[in-house]
Formats: sequence, structure tokens, C-alpha cells
Amino acid sequence: MDLRLKGLKAVVTGGSAGIGAAIVETLAREGCDVITCSRSRERNLRLLETLETYPVEARADEVDVSSPDAEDWIASLGRFDIFIPNVSALSGDWKSSIATDLNATVTLTEAAIRAMSSSKNAAITYVGSKAATFATPGVEAYGATKAAATHYIKSLSQRLAGAVRANVVSPGDTFVEGGFWDNIRRDSPSVYEATKNNNPMKRFCTPQEVASAVAFISSPVASFINGAHLLVDGGATVHIHG
Repeated sequence: MDLRLKGLKAVVTGGSAGIGAAIVETLAREGCDVITCSRSRERNLRLLETLETYPVEARADEVDVSSPDAEDWIASLGRFDIFIPNVSALSGDWKSSIATDLNATVTLTEAAIRAMSSSKNAAITYVGSKAATFATPGVEAYGATKAAATHYIKSLSQRLAGAVRANVVSPGDTFVEGGFWDNIRRDSPSVYEATKNNNPMKRFCTPQEVASAVAFISSPVASFINGAHLLVDGGATVHIHG
């Protein structure tokens, strides 16, 4: 399917590794120009090497989204069509979760709205988490800030309806080489196997499976999808999502 992304420009935060990198490469494969950021210059350079395969404009900047300069970074990018706030502290610490998962998401999204004001294909797709939909004892800060950001995006979908679409894609347990579940596999194999086997599909999600959903819902092909919360979790959450 042609997602009609060719010639559009997307900004993805935290796009140098894992799910973020898969999103960036998927958009580039579809012909979308991409700008991303991370705190790692080395990872940014590796990503740009990968993107050389595609005939698009690509840029990766060294930015900490929780810093005061991040809003100025968004403003410096000029006009774009798609914004994908993807960065997460992936932490149970309240201070870092609020600063990164909530405050940075809201601040940069509001700046992005201004940058997308003239686009006919303006779309915001927040990369959330299934943890926003149920209790997370021990990592309450992570689940709570993801839930708050999901609520914010839902409210945006009403506030901006007709001008900018706003949706959430929430991954389930996703295996990334060198990432959280890879570390669990190495350090606590029994926990890893139990989590995998408790999933109805008996496996973990891949970054590409999340990226494909994000690319679709961000694209002009999904032009009447607004305010949605799409779970990419293999059916792991069994409750009805309102």
C-alpha cells in the first residue's frame, strides 16, 4: 500500500535506536523526509548511514528533549507535516518520568503544532505504552506519565480536529537488541520466558511491527483516524479500551 508519505517531512524524537530508529527508517522507506534527535552523536551517525539507502533528506541532531533548548530545536526546523514524540525515560523514577515522558512530550508537541500549522497532512502520533492502561506496581511513575500523555493526545485530537490529527500507538513488550528485554533475557531468563509465554502470541513485539503501525496512522491514508489509541501488544491486554 502506498501511504502517500512521499514528499512529506516528519520529525521523530528519540529516533536513533530501537522503536524510534525503526520508525525513522520506515518513514524514509516510504519516501518521507525525516529529522530525528537523540543524546548520542554516535548512534545518530549510524542511523544516518542506514538512511543513505533511501532517496530522502535525513537529519539527526544531538538533543536532550528534556532540556530548555529542545523547544528552540523544534522551532529551528521550519515547517513539517508529521510529529512523532517517541522519547521515554523508561524509568520508575517520578522526576525523570515527569520530565521526559510528560513535560517534554507536551512542550515539544505544542511547539510542533505551530510548525505544522500550514500542512494539509498534519499528524501527531505519540508512542505510548500498554502500561498506560493498567496498574504498574513498582514502576508507577512510568505507567502514570504514559497515561497522562495519552490523555493529553486524546484531548488534542478534539482541540485540533480538522487541522491536525492526533493519535497514540502503544507497544506491548518489545524486544530490542541491547534494550530492556534483551537485558532481562540475559540477567533473568526465567522472567523473560514467563513474559514471552504469557503473551497470547507467545513472542515479543518487534520494533518494525510498531513502526509499521506508526507510519500508517501518521500517513494521509489514515486521514479519518483521529483520537485513536492503537495497542500493538499481540492481544496482551484483555480489557476493553474505551
